[in-house]
Amino acid sequence: MENLRPGDPAQVGDYRLLRRLGAGGMGQVYLGRSQRGRTVAVKLVHAQLAYDAEFRRRFRAEVAAARRVGGEWTAPVLDADTEADTPWVATGYVAGPTLHQAVAEICGPLPEQSVWHLASGLARALQSIHACGLVHRDLKPSNVMLTVNGPRVIDFGVARAADASVLTRTGAMVGSPGFMSPEQILGGEITGLSDVFSLGLVLVFAATGRQAFGSPDSGAHAIMLRVTEDEPDLTGLPEALAAFVTRCLAKRPEDRIPLSEIVTTAEAATAQADPAAWLPGALMVELGRHASGLLDLEEPPPTRVDQPSAGRGGDAVHALPTEHGVRLPPPPPGTPTPVPMPPVPAPTPVPPARAPGTTVTTPPMPPVPGGFRPGGRSPRRVGPVLAVSAVVAVLAIVLAVNRPGLGGNDDRNGSGASGASGASGGPSSGGSPKASPGDYQGQWTGNVREPDDDLYSIKLDYKGGKIGDQVATVEYPSLACSGRWILTMDTGHSVQVREEITEESSPLNCADEVDIVLTPAGEGSLRYEVKSVGDSATLRRGR
Repeated sequence: MENLRPGDPAQVGDYRLLRRLGAGGMGQVYLGRSQRGRTVAVKLVHAQLAYDAEFRRRFRAEVAAARRVGGEWTAPVLDADTEADTPWVATGYVAGPTLHQAVAEICGPLPEQSVWHLASGLARALQSIHACGLVHRDLKPSNVMLTVNGPRVIDFGVARAADASVLTRTGAMVGSPGFMSPEQILGGEITGLSDVFSLGLVLVFAATGRQAFGSPDSGAHAIMLRVTEDEPDLTGLPEALAAFVTRCLAKRPEDRIPLSEIVTTAEAATAQADPAAWLPGALMVELGRHASGLLDLEEPPPTRVDQPSAGRGGDAVHALPTEHGVRLPPPPPGTPTPVPMPPVPAPTPVPPARAPGTTVTTPPMPPVPGGFRPGGRSPRRVGPVLAVSAVVAVLAIVLAVNRPGLGGNDDRNGSGASGASGASGGPSSGGSPKASPGDYQGQWTGNVREPDDDLYSIKLDYKGGKIGDQVATVEYPSLACSGRWILTMDTGHSVQVREEITEESSPLNCADEVDIVLTPAGEGSLRYEVKSVGDSATLRRGR
């Protein structure tokens, strides 16, 4: 949970926003409060997605799906405006950590009795979902919330009606590799039994703290191959639980245990246990702390002058463009989405060149509104494009050109070559050695981790060049998109590039023009970071 940032709305519909909760594939999620005092989670979609008719259709379907399921085992939809300039939805706030947070950060693997309780609750949630003619299709630990009263299933962003056409474009894969069923991976018919397979995988994670078909570091393609061909690794599961999970993870859907039997079996296994104490002590303590923290938010902070509000059906945070008070029609498909520019302060005078060794202080940059992570199935890839990054890059280049010794861009011969371009260079003004050209050049591979621990693969071929040149080509195999990198900054210790997507199977998979920072990490590796959204990876040489 984070404080609101400059540029965040203070109000969405009838809900006062208090904190940031996180970001998802569709937008930013806030903690809010209704006028009557109810705590809610408000999802505000990203501005550039509002122009996309396909996205609008998917968002309407998500809201409709959640309304149909209700709130006994899920987060209930309380309010929504899917037709606003910036669509949004408000759901009941689930006070508790995700299963992923609980296992990875709080208490480790859950005891057997807790896992059986989890199985019962998730099966009942899926029964509610399937009874509405829906298939969730993305059940995973980060979509399961743990509360005192049992688990709750969230995120219907990829749910679809079982009897309707798939909402994603042709060839797009929906789901998270480590928690997908074989039929999802192979493009087969998706039924409620696909969710049963995912439930089994979630139980393995809950009981062991690892995935049944390999860690995320194995790579998405390797994991998906194991799901379709190999048997799950159930090492460490108690015998009864292992036999139960094995039936959930049958390769053929018709061989899997039905939800009704899951409920019966799980409830029999917990018949003698106290349902009020279904979670281990460490988690119960964490839930108490969380509840106490919410009480501290009863009085929201005063509205700041830089906080806009979002109303209904047009009075929105990111309104569509207007001219002389008249709203303009949406741009044609393919037109870049306009992004509001924050006020830019008056230019800071650049001091004259200094003698080598003199300390140079770079003026502080103005605050930049926070971006968001990740899309399609990679939240980072559909994150908003911040036009202000161009201003920052230009200012950095001006400083680098006019200040000898700053960041390795001192070029008295006029070549303009960067430290990562293929030209050699000496030490930077700070006394630390510059990154050598060989630290960047070559072919690199890795798996980029998103803030919610989803992964997408990357292949990079870095050639080098001057600022403003294309220095690399990049491919994201698991997202089916590729592009090029333009060098925008070289500090001598790291470089920043602007990514431009040139080929993609779906506009929802990869966002054009994001800024990426590469830093040599030693031992033939590079640190890859998308600062605005939190995605990161360690890249290794070789294909």
